[in-house]
Amino acid sequence: MIKIAFYWHQHQPYYKDNLTDEYSMPWVRLHGIKDYIGMALLLENFPKIHQTFNFVPCLLDQLKDYEDNRARDRFWRLTEISAVDLTEADKWYLLDNFFSANHQTMIDIYPRYKELLKKRSFRKKKAREVLGNFSHEDVQDLQVWANLAWYHPFIIQRDSILSELVKKGAGFTKEDKAIVLSKQIDVIRQIIPLHKRLQESKQIEITTSPYYHPILPLLCNQESAKVVLPKLSLPKRRLMAAEDAKKQVEKAAQAHKKYFGQDPCGMWPSEGAVSDDIIPILTQAGFRWLASDEEILASSLGHQIVRDQGGEALAPELLYRPYRIDIKGNTIHMVFRDHHLSDLIGFQYSKYHADAAVSDFLNRIHRLEKQDNHGKPFLVAIILDGENAWEYYPKSGVDFLTKLYETISSDRKVECVRMCDYLKEYPPEQTIHHLVPGSWIEHNLATWIGHEEKNAAWDLIEDTRSFLFHQPQDTTLLSQSEIIHKAWEEIFIAEGSDWFWWFGDDHVTQYKDEFDRLFRLHLQNVYKLLNSNIPRRLDIPIARTDVAKPYTYPRRFLRVKLDGVVSNYFEWLDAGRYNAIKDMDTMHRASEQPICNVFFGFDIDNLFVRVDFKKDLFLSCREKGILLITFVEPEEWQVSTSLLMDKPISFKVTTKSGHHEMKDYFCASFDTIVELSFPFASMGLLPGIDVVFFIELVLENEVVQRIPRKTVFSFSVPSTDFEKMMWQV
Repeated sequence: MIKIAFYWHQHQPYYKDNLTDEYSMPWVRLHGIKDYIGMALLLENFPKIHQTFNFVPCLLDQLKDYEDNRARDRFWRLTEISAVDLTEADKWYLLDNFFSANHQTMIDIYPRYKELLKKRSFRKKKAREVLGNFSHEDVQDLQVWANLAWYHPFIIQRDSILSELVKKGAGFTKEDKAIVLSKQIDVIRQIIPLHKRLQESKQIEITTSPYYHPILPLLCNQESAKVVLPKLSLPKRRLMAAEDAKKQVEKAAQAHKKYFGQDPCGMWPSEGAVSDDIIPILTQAGFRWLASDEEILASSLGHQIVRDQGGEALAPELLYRPYRIDIKGNTIHMVFRDHHLSDLIGFQYSKYHADAAVSDFLNRIHRLEKQDNHGKPFLVAIILDGENAWEYYPKSGVDFLTKLYETISSDRKVECVRMCDYLKEYPPEQTIHHLVPGSWIEHNLATWIGHEEKNAAWDLIEDTRSFLFHQPQDTTLLSQSEIIHKAWEEIFIAEGSDWFWWFGDDHVTQYKDEFDRLFRLHLQNVYKLLNSNIPRRLDIPIARTDVAKPYTYPRRFLRVKLDGVVSNYFEWLDAGRYNAIKDMDTMHRASEQPICNVFFGFDIDNLFVRVDFKKDLFLSCREKGILLITFVEPEEWQVSTSLLMDKPISFKVTTKSGHHEMKDYFCASFDTIVELSFPFASMGLLPGIDVVFFIELVLENEVVQRIPRKTVFSFSVPSTDFEKMMWQV
C-alpha cells in the first residue's frame, strides 16, 4: 500500500497595527470564509481521508480578532459605508480594489459582478475616468459582491439567506450588505472549533510554524544564505538573532496548545526553510518532526532526485521515506515533499477537468507499486499552501477535491495518513548529519535576502533591534516590562517572511506599497512604544530600487545666487529636476499640492536646492509653513526653515539624537521660490559620498506634501572632474 500525506499550510501575514488595533488588508477574513472553513468542511465528508493541517499562530490570532469582533479591515469599513456617503477617493479605492479576486472563477460566474467588472474597464481606463459610469446602485452592488463572492460554495449551499442573495444578484439593499458582513463573522467562529473536532477524531493532525512566519536560518545566521549561492549579496549589517528564532518557535508551541488544546508534534518551518542551526531550537522546544522540500533532501544527501520526462522519480526509495536528522546530538524526524506532485495540484490541475486531474494524479501514485521499498509503504508527502491554489479552481476546488477524496477512499492500494501516524508506525532508519541551508523555493534563501530591497529591510530590522536591545529593561516595573514586551513583539512581526517575499523584483502584487508600509510601521512602533524619535529612514519606502526615479540628475556645476528669484535662464538649467504633477497618483492629483517643482544641484563646495510653489497656495501657507529637508544618508539629520524668510539666514539643524544646532546653511525666499544652500564641508561630506534626502512641507505640525512622494533624492558628492565625467556620459 502507498501512503499519501497531504499537508496543507494555512498562512497569512500579520495585517494588524498593534498600537491602533487597525487592520489594513482583508485576506484573513476572506480566506477564512472561503478556504479555511471550506477545506475542513469538505474533509469532514470523507472520514477515511486523514490529513495534516498547519496553522501559523499569527493567522490564528487574527482569526480570533475577527471572531471576537475586534477586527475591522479597510475593505470592511468601506463596505459598511453607504454608497451615497462614500467620498470620491473612497470610490476610487473601491473601483481599484473590490475586484481583487480571480476574474474567471470568482467574478465571471456571477452576471452582475461580471457586468461591473466590464464597466470598470481595467485595461483601458483608470478609476477616476470611469467613476461617472457607476451609479450609487452600482457601487452598492460592488460592495456586496466583493464580499459575497468569497464565501465557500458549501457555506452558500447551507445558508438559505446567502443563497437567496446570490440568486438576487443585483439591486442589493443596505440590509443585504449588513447580512453579508455579519455572516462572515459567524463563519469565522466555526473555523478553529471545526479543526479541533477533526483533531479529536484523529482525522487530522494540526501543526504549527514559527509565530510570525520568519525564515529561521536567516535569523540564526544570514551567512547561511551563501552556502548555496556564494556570490549572493548580504545586508550591510549582519543580523544575529538566534534568540529571536528560539522565541518564535517557543511562542508558537504555546499558542498552538492554547488554540488546539495539545502540544504540537510537528512543524512546518516557514517556507520550508531549514539549516543545521534550527534543529537544536526545534528539538529543545519539544518538536518531534518537521518537513521541507525534496531539493533540500537532494542537496543534503548529495544525490539529485532524478525524474523521467513524465516527472516520475527514478529513485523513489530516496524521496518517499522519512529521515532522522541528527545535528550534534539533537535528533528530529524529517519528511520531504514531492515537489512535482505538490506543484501539479498547486499550479496545474486547476486547468484540467476534475476527472482528468484526479486520474493523472493517481496514475502517478500507482506507478510506485512497481517499486520496492524493502517491505515498507512509500510515504508520498504532498505539501502546499492550503488557501492560494483554490482561487484558480472552479468552485474553490470542490469538484477536484471531492473526486480525489472519493477515489482514494475506494482505492485499496492507496491510503491518506497523518504525518504523525506514519512516523510512529514506520520511524526513519537513515540518518542525515547535515542539512544544506535552503527553502522549498529553488532550495536556497534568495527569495528573502540578497536583493537590494530585501537587504535594506534586514538592515532596518538590525538597526531597530539593536536600539531595543540596548534600552534599559527594568523588569521590576510592570508597565516598563509590558512596553518592552510589546516592542519585542513588533520586532518579531517585522521578521516575518512575507515582507521580504514582496521586496525585490521576483514577485508582483498591486499591494506591494502596503506591504512595504506595514513592515516599516511595525519597526516604527518600537520607537513609539518607547517614546523615542522615529528614525526618518523608516518613512522612506523600501520598494523603490527598481522604480524609475521621478526626477533627473544634475548635469553640470551650478552657479546660483541666493536671492529667491531665477536670476537668469541658465542659473538652474543643469540642475536635477522634479515635477510634482508627474509623481502623483489620481488621488493626489485631485487635491491641490502647494509645491509644484524642485531643482537640486551643486558646485564644488555646496549643495543647492530650489523649491517652487504655486503662487495662490504659497500665500495661504507661508505664515505657518515649515520646509523640512531630511537627510538619511550618510547619516540622519534634518534642516527646518520658515517660509517667511526673505533674506539669507542660518537655520536650525536637528540630528538623529534630537540635538539642535545652528550651522552655516543658508536660505532665501521671494514670492514663490525658495532657494537653499548647504556647504559640503560644514556637512562633513567628502567627494564620492552618497547623499540621500527628501523634502516635506509642514503646516500646523502636519505634513501636507512630501517630495518625492514615494522615494528619495540621491546623488554623490562631486569631485573636480564631475563635469568631465558627465560630458562623457
